[in-house]
Amino acid sequence: MTEEKIQATDVTVQKPAPARPLSRFEEMEQLFGSMLPARDWLRPRFGEMMAAFESRFPQIDVLDKEDDVVVRAEIPGMSKDQLDISLIGDCLTIKGQSREEKQEDAGGRYVRREIRSESFERSVTLPVAVDAEKAVSSFKDGVLELTLPKLEKVKAHKISVG
Repeated sequence: MTEEKIQATDVTVQKPAPARPLSRFEEMEQLFGSMLPARDWLRPRFGEMMAAFESRFPQIDVLDKEDDVVVRAEIPGMSKDQLDISLIGDCLTIKGQSREEKQEDAGGRYVRREIRSESFERSVTLPVAVDAEKAVSSFKDGVLELTLPKLEKVKAHKISVG
């Protein structure tokens, strides 16, 4: 959406900003749009091409608390049995794979089979070292939450000045 200014006797009116922030691909599309000629049909449509990829990677929040690190990931459409979570050093990896098969038989003349398969892998670097053996996880309504206790040696300690 382009910003339009309307001048009317010392009053400037601006159109409101878009309701949501632009994705990286929409930003890239705008950048290419400003560099390429005005022939719209030549311009790549990154927003359209890459929308499928953006939706396959879960959005992740990492919260650094006093005693632990909490990681939340939105993973809609999958069950907890389809997830694989691993921690190597300070790198947390969440993988998911689902496979759904539907068969329809129409009077013995033909068989139609539809297979939907979806997978993703997302890694994030944690801000501190955590104790993976004491990790607690929950998965409810498509949201995975991991509570990872910090190792004692990385917890913040106050030092008084004497």
